[in-house]
Amino acid sequence: MTVILEARDLVKRYPVGERSVEALRGVSLSVAQGEFVAIMGASGSGKSTMLQLLGGLDRPTSGQVVIDGINVSQLDDEAATLTRRRKTGFVFQFFNLIPLLSVRENVALPFMIAGDAATAHRGRVDELLQTVGLAGKGDQRPDQLSAGEQQRVALARALATNPAILLADEPTGNLDFMTGTEILKLLWDSCDRLGQTIVLVTHEARAAAYADRVLVVRDGEIRDEVVLGRRRDHDPGTLIARLAGLGL
Repeated sequence: MTVILEARDLVKRYPVGERSVEALRGVSLSVAQGEFVAIMGASGSGKSTMLQLLGGLDRPTSGQVVIDGINVSQLDDEAATLTRRRKTGFVFQFFNLIPLLSVRENVALPFMIAGDAATAHRGRVDELLQTVGLAGKGDQRPDQLSAGEQQRVALARALATNPAILLADEPTGNLDFMTGTEILKLLWDSCDRLGQTIVLVTHEARAAAYADRVLVVRDGEIRDEVVLGRRRDHDPGTLIARLAGLGL
């Protein structure tokens, strides 16, 4: 088993006036290559803070994050940014697409940021649009798409550079039930069929049920873990029953 992501004793404190609030309290975890892990917890539990630290969007107060063998915590800001671009992909709740760019250009954005022309990776971009069910829509603008289609564009963009790990923060939170289910199935398929490593943050059991393993976060700590394995039914009832057995 190859560990692709590791957190070592992560602590994150935020200053609030003359005191500080501890959002994470000594969190340690590891994620294997090709694994789908969900981080589940209520609002304010620390799960989104954890995802930001794991993806290099923020730095811990103390502790270390290692992505694909690179200790990001020891890098300067420029090197950390380059590592994040090359090694991670992000999917957020609100899509974060650029309205003035076409669908194809939005997917090609990671390449454009790296200095390549939008057309330089057209084959890869069109392949991704095919994968997420948007073949033929590359020339449209984001405002011409439904919310579900926009999230599909965001997913294609996150996968563009073949990242070592894909991090998804409440990716179904702005979608209706059926559309959200379609996105979850796409995420699961990218893990099961393509071998993509995924860490998903959610407060919903139905989303976490797609994961191989669920980490339950409370008060800035990982309190419990539920192992589901690579399942194909994605029945949230199984996870809910396991959580109830833990007293959660």
